[in-house]
Amino acid sequence: MRRFRVLMITIVLLATTSLALAGPSATAQSKQPRSTADVVSVRVAPGELTAEPGGEVSFEVEMDIADTWHLYDHSYAQDPESFFIGVDLMPGEGANLAGFQATFPRGEEGEFMGEKVVMLHHHAVIEVSVKLPQDASGEVAIPFVLTAQACDDKICLQPSDVPVTAHVTVE
Repeated sequence: MRRFRVLMITIVLLATTSLALAGPSATAQSKQPRSTADVVSVRVAPGELTAEPGGEVSFEVEMDIADTWHLYDHSYAQDPESFFIGVDLMPGEGANLAGFQATFPRGEEGEFMGEKVVMLHHHAVIEVSVKLPQDASGEVAIPFVLTAQACDDKICLQPSDVPVTAHVTVE
């Protein structure tokens, strides 16, 4: 019984010492990003938009991509054969829009896991224009969903559908 207690105490001390020596790296691993939404922030610019009922409104959807990460060019979203998930922006559920148009940024050529790819880094902008309904009035929220997958030089995170909303004052 005494040997068993000594053995258990030794195991606990070794485990505690290992965790203490691991220190910040063990903590950092628990804070690793798990999905693309953890490394990409999205916003509408300008923040204040105005339009007339039935009028067209133009704005930008800005993406800030964390250092060391990249997104894939929109061209991959249009290619059903591609296993890369390209950046895409679509009107969200309940968006009553006509004439939705999005112009996506051109990525830069690079390499991922030995394959030539087109990527977006750091900051990228999607130019958007939509036509509001004739009966739009007051404050109108226009929901969109940005779909993307972030990768670094070793791994790809889970793809994310990131919600982004344009707020328009209809005058």
